[in-house]
Amino acid sequence: MATANPTVKCTVDQCTHYMPGDQCMAAKISIYNDEISGSSSTSADTQCRAFHHRKTVGDMVGALHNVNVGGVVSSTFLNGTQVTPTVACFVSNCKFWDSGNMCNASEIKVAGQNAARTPDTDCETYQTK
Repeated sequence: MATANPTVKCTVDQCTHYMPGDQCMAAKISIYNDEISGSSSTSADTQCRAFHHRKTVGDMVGALHNVNVGGVVSSTFLNGTQVTPTVACFVSNCKFWDSGNMCNASEIKVAGQNAARTPDTDCETYQTK
């Protein structure tokens, strides 16, 4: 059975959705295959399409359409609350992929040190079926 909202640990601190504590404040993230090959055989071949590079205040305002407002407020005021974006996964050869493009992992890790664009991000939870 797919989990609609796995816990997301994100270390992509150059993204407008990044929150301290390696949390993601996006309402929804989508994990896709590598854009060029259209497939994935390692986590480096995956990417988070919710990535929105944080360079200016304008970038942050531009990303507001995908903010999990309820989750951010809850995590701010309720100690121990984790923001959990909805996760859609389009990497069908991943062990955790489930019908309806759902991710059935209980936790995923999105990484991308010094990411400047979407292909610089990876779903490190990816495992080949």
